[in-house]
Amino acid sequence: MFERILVPLDGSSRAELILSQVGRLLRRKDSKVLLLRVVSSLKESSKAEREQAERYIDELIRKFSGRGARVGGRVLAGPIAPSILKVCEKEKATLIAMTTHGRAGLPRWLLGSVAEKVVRASSVPVLLVRSFQPGGEEVPPATAETIPFRKILVPTDGSRASATVVDPATEFAQLFDSEILVVHAEYPFILPGPELASFPAPALTRAEDDDTTAAVAEAFRDAGIRVTRRTELGDAASVILDQSKSAGIDLIAMATHGRSGLSRWVLGSVAEQVLRHGAIPLLLVPVKGSPKSRGKK
Repeated sequence: MFERILVPLDGSSRAELILSQVGRLLRRKDSKVLLLRVVSSLKESSKAEREQAERYIDELIRKFSGRGARVGGRVLAGPIAPSILKVCEKEKATLIAMTTHGRAGLPRWLLGSVAEKVVRASSVPVLLVRSFQPGGEEVPPATAETIPFRKILVPTDGSRASATVVDPATEFAQLFDSEILVVHAEYPFILPGPELASFPAPALTRAEDDDTTAAVAEAFRDAGIRVTRRTELGDAASVILDQSKSAGIDLIAMATHGRSGLSRWVLGSVAEQVLRHGAIPLLLVPVKGSPKSRGKK
């Protein structure tokens, strides 16, 4: 997964927050990083703008190469998100690593933002690091402090689709000696009407008896990773967000949709709510056969 990492940048300090995380991956894995700077379209971009972008990328290449890393760079003119995806495909990138917002970003998720467009259409996993601290619109940018990735939360609904995240999450955990929390959100079935009061509250499945988390947890254990299973009552997005706070999670790794496919796990439901309201990095893994990966070999 870390063989070829594409890192889109826009020249801002917010976008560069991803570099501290990528640097850690390079020190632990024989990977190659491609730094990408996309400027405006050919008609709008000036020669000075292109030259400035090229100097910017060249300087970053020198900085990373001085640490023994394998780094390349490209400057491209065109629409930003489509250009990122085009380079990803052409260069056979296995991971896109980027911040949620760059130069023009607001401290919240907006439909149409570059990062969200990339997540929607990427056929490879996307590592997103928050470029703003949580708390509202007027919060300061996040700092370049290295994130430890000590604890990784992996949601599952028991489907093959949601299990797509197992291999990427395993690689992260092995690289950073992380432990994994496998979480299943049980959504209670509630009968409508006045008869509701006569029925007892739904009983929560005990974590150790929950078949939904068993196979995923076993796969992580087989890879030598420390695993905890947890089953909570509630809707998936709320459980994921609550557990990320209460359990001290450093990274959420999840598939882009699970059992109910397009109706729940694509952007617009569970994944989108976690994107919009979470405060920690995300590793989003596209499900094979989903619209974003159809036609890819």
